[in-house]
Amino acid sequence: MQGRIGGGTVIVVRGDLDYGAAARFRACVERALQPPPGTLYLDLRLVTFVDSSGIGALVAAHGLSERAGSRLVLENPSGALVRTLRTAGLVTLFNLPPA
Repeated sequence: MQGRIGGGTVIVVRGDLDYGAAARFRACVERALQPPPGTLYLDLRLVTFVDSSGIGALVAAHGLSERAGSRLVLENPSGALVRTLRTAGLVTLFNLPPA
């Protein structure tokens, strides 16, 4: 699901962000960046599982946003996802607080 607020766009990500969902997720991000919003928010509160393909999809979303001139913000990531992103060395990329 996607919507606009102020100068940004929100994508509500739901269910598993895994190999089976990664291509759909990327297509959704690409659509949300046309035209580029000031900020693209990924609301992750309804995500139930993320595998390495999902992490790769988040990194790709960051790159797509950056190339479009938008800022990507992860909203409401689970504690498990934050730990995984920290372990993968992606704290700085996603502007997450240090442990």
